[in-house]
Amino acid sequence: MTFILVVDDENVTRRVVAHTLKTMNIETLEASNATEAYQIAQENPISLALVDINLPDVDGFTLMSHLRELPHMHHIPMIAFTARHDPQDELLAKENGAVDILRKPFSTQELRQMISQYLSLE
Repeated sequence: MTFILVVDDENVTRRVVAHTLKTMNIETLEASNATEAYQIAQENPISLALVDINLPDVDGFTLMSHLRELPHMHHIPMIAFTARHDPQDELLAKENGAVDILRKPFSTQELRQMISQYLSLE
C-alpha cells in the first residue's frame, strides 16, 4: 500500500488532499505540525511527503531536512506546498530535500499530476 504523509496545519487542506488521493487509491497519514509529522514518519512506511512550509511549531524547510535524516526517508520524494509567494521558497525547499513545490491554491488535477509524476503512477 502507498502512504503519503500530508503535513499542514489547515484541516481543510489536509481533507482536500486526502480526498483527492483516495480517488487515486492512495492512503494518507495526516499531521497538523512538524512534531506529529516526524513521529508518523518514524513509525510508518512513507512513499511521498507533502509538507506545508508554514507550520505552527517548526517551519516546513526544517521538517524536510529532519525527515531526510531518517534512513528510510532518505530517497523519498518530498513536495513543499505553500500559499506564500516568496521567490526564495523554491530554492530553500530544494536545499532542504524537496523535489518540487506546489503553490496554494492548487487544483486537484494539479495535485494528482504532481503525485503521479513522483510516484510513477501514470
